[in-house]
Amino acid sequence: MAANFLDLPGELRNRIYKLCLLHKEPLALWTGFNQRHELCPSILRANKTLHHEASSLFYAYNCFDFTIATPKQIALFLRTIGRKNAEYIQHLYVEFPRFYYQEPGDITVSDDSISIFSSIQCSCANLSTLTAFTSSAPTIEFELNEKDNPGSIYKALKLVDTLFRATSPFLKRIIVGVYDDRPSKFITEMENCGWIIKATKIQFSLPLSSELELSLCP
Repeated sequence: MAANFLDLPGELRNRIYKLCLLHKEPLALWTGFNQRHELCPSILRANKTLHHEASSLFYAYNCFDFTIATPKQIALFLRTIGRKNAEYIQHLYVEFPRFYYQEPGDITVSDDSISIFSSIQCSCANLSTLTAFTSSAPTIEFELNEKDNPGSIYKALKLVDTLFRATSPFLKRIIVGVYDDRPSKFITEMENCGWIIKATKIQFSLPLSSELELSLCP
């Protein structure tokens, strides 16, 4: 008699789900590594029971990469997967917020950045780790210093810190990936915010397979 997958112990089913659905690198849904041969997202569409069991593992244990997505793409993705699945998400990659520079002392976060973090705040209630990447830390510092305002760096990073920490009441770690970690006032002020600073390298990758995209449904 053929064995029924659902008759297997829950611990064993979870191990199989993890082998099929978890990836060691962040899942870049718009421009990321092609995981077609490494993930088996079709298991999410097998039946309602498997979808229910596997979805929590897929969304909770994978890290999702939003760094190149537009505000509309991020909002659409979070609506598509549904609130329940979005609440499973615990780790996101995002682009470091951008600033508007106006008169000295007049610094605001861009509308696009606010829109992205607003979508995350409304959907990812259990987010515990947020990783933000900036490829232009020296440029940001230079532009802030050009405003001839000694407190401009502190003010700008305070705005970002408030934006970060508002995303989830369960946020435990804020990591900032920088492509130039030479000592600077900007890096020091980021560390003073309680963020973890990590040097990283820019990675270019290919679009994710449509198979995975189609499976990301409520």
